[in-house]
Amino acid sequence: MQRRLLPNTPALLAFDAVARTGSFTAAARDLSLTQGAVSRQVAQLEGQLGVSLVVRGARAATLTEAGTAYARHARAALEMLGQGAMEALGQAPARGLKLAILPTFGTRWLMPRIPRFVRRHPEVTLHFATRIGRFDLLAEGVDAAIHSGRGDWPGARMTLLMDERVMPVAAPGVTALAGQPVLALNSRPTGWADWWAATGRAGSAPAPVMRFEQISTLAQAAAAGMGVALMPAFLIRPELEAGALVPLSGEVASGYGYYFVEPEGRVKPAVAQFRDWIVTETDRDVVV
Repeated sequence: MQRRLLPNTPALLAFDAVARTGSFTAAARDLSLTQGAVSRQVAQLEGQLGVSLVVRGARAATLTEAGTAYARHARAALEMLGQGAMEALGQAPARGLKLAILPTFGTRWLMPRIPRFVRRHPEVTLHFATRIGRFDLLAEGVDAAIHSGRGDWPGARMTLLMDERVMPVAAPGVTALAGQPVLALNSRPTGWADWWAATGRAGSAPAPVMRFEQISTLAQAAAAGMGVALMPAFLIRPELEAGALVPLSGEVASGYGYYFVEPEGRVKPAVAQFRDWIVTETDRDVVV
């Protein structure tokens, strides 16, 4: 049974390319094959397994539930085969790690600490990409991500790094929230309502008049006197220390957290090394 279900390498490569690119056309271009050849290889794999892996659309290929699960194992198997080939040839495999980071968290919290990881693991080459929100790790070729949310990323293994605590801040001269315009992050649609309830205030939370994609832009807007922003203090320390922003109350738990996210089922030593390192960094950091 096990031998019968083992795919041949061309079929596995074709399916992996379709899973990564979401298109038979793009997969064919990636593999330097015809679209028909890729389609036949995937169909052969589906026939061998006896299950549908891909829903073929006019412009895109969508993975079925079984296909999504199988794609994680296919990618892990191909990576292990590639690493094994390098070792068999007597070459040290390059340990690259592509990490998606949040813009402000990445520049203000992570980057000052990265030299410690480099000193500990000089054999790992880091590649950084900026992402906000959830995305398909496998399709975008990302090994892991730093994510801010509620721990609900389907098909991913999530390790909590720190819980988020927020407080309202504004430009100097603003002493109270009442009567001030309210600013918010797109990624925190219920942020003000949650803070309002957590602080036991009467009435309804004010509706934001402006929303922003990034914490750094939100901080700049608040410092410019455009309104009151609800923000995690550890990411705006420079503004607080310089007096460009002043707190209007103490911090409360937001219900969100910062997570290290990796594809479920993927085995990559560099990811485990970075995960273990960043967990140690957050454990030692006072911001938690």
